[in-house]
Amino acid sequence: MEPEPFDQRVRRLAVLSIGRGCFFAALAIWCVMIGLISEPQQAMRAGGLLSLLVCCVLLLKAQTALKRSFRHTEVWILLDRKLPVAAEAAQRVISAVLRETYLRYAAYAGAIGAAFLLLSVLVLLGGRLLR
Repeated sequence: MEPEPFDQRVRRLAVLSIGRGCFFAALAIWCVMIGLISEPQQAMRAGGLLSLLVCCVLLLKAQTALKRSFRHTEVWILLDRKLPVAAEAAQRVISAVLRETYLRYAAYAGAIGAAFLLLSVLVLLGGRLLR
């Protein structure tokens, strides 16, 4: 069996690293929303705004990914600090993959935030129509 190509390994580790962070952010947002369960419109609005905050943080991380040294990333730690390629090539690959992954997860967070805010408006309008 052939060893996994470097760029594919970096992509897998970037998804693991960023996905784990987003999971914990989603867990925190879920806890806030459960805390507001007695006010469904407020819960949806809080979920939407917090998801959009996560989206903004991910966009900022994507913006700085190309300038940041690969040696200061979690992907570098997950690679066991070993490189099968030159440092310049590793910098290029790791930075590009991290940027792409941050942007993908930012799009997911933005879509989820927009959906929660839309649900918030629908719950608000539904409540007014039922009165």
